[in-house]
Amino acid sequence: MNVPNVVPEAAGHTLLRRRDFLVLGSAGLATLCLGDLAWADPLLTGAALPLPVAYVDGSGGLRGLKHLPSSVLRPGMAERSATAETLTVLAADRLPEGDTSLVGRPLRMRIHGLYPPATLNPQRRTELPVSIDLDVVFPPPDPAFPAPAPFHAWSLRRSNGWNPSPPVSFVFPLDWYVYPELVMTVVPSEGGRPVTMRTLFTLDDEPGRPRLQRGLFLLGLLPGAWRAEGALRKLGGKTPAELFSVLISMESEPGPEEEQR
Repeated sequence: MNVPNVVPEAAGHTLLRRRDFLVLGSAGLATLCLGDLAWADPLLTGAALPLPVAYVDGSGGLRGLKHLPSSVLRPGMAERSATAETLTVLAADRLPEGDTSLVGRPLRMRIHGLYPPATLNPQRRTELPVSIDLDVVFPPPDPAFPAPAPFHAWSLRRSNGWNPSPPVSFVFPLDWYVYPELVMTVVPSEGGRPVTMRTLFTLDDEPGRPRLQRGLFLLGLLPGAWRAEGALRKLGGKTPAELFSVLISMESEPGPEEEQR
């Protein structure tokens, strides 16, 4: 799908343990004991699991989301600032509601890449999946063919070297009835079976759906991630692999008058 304005730029589920996740592609999948059959059924049938989404609370007040401050880029550093002390991470479906003021303008979405910085440490790359594919589902471009249109927005490959996509930004046609839908497909290990996770943002208080707000979101790479709240500054070099994520941001596209400022 061709998406306009694509610009390259420099629910309370049981946590699926990482060692179980890495086994999903093996012959032992059918006998994998997860303890929760409702959680296991999608894995056995190939259906999509819920994509875990966390919101960086306080990021809606950041001046700009294209160039992020050091409090976000280096959360584990010793220096402290007023901004760093106020940024916390919580499950995005626990926010009271979305921000309805975003409707009326196109939504600028940016995929910044892997997060936190520990994911970029060469010594920890083996803790990442061998591949990640992140799609953003757009509304049908032609009413005569009402099938949703997935945009292949970002990916990672590390089976034959290190090949993450660069940061990218694009405009999503947000309105009262069309919200961003994200689909992430992860292959946890060499020869592993792909695991698909999906979520649809909302402006309401629908259970299990992340609330749409201006700010930063973390897309977990493991099912069930990001159920606990914590300070962003704690995501330093020793962040557990269970919290490795893809960082994205969302904000209204500025109008012509704002762009001239």
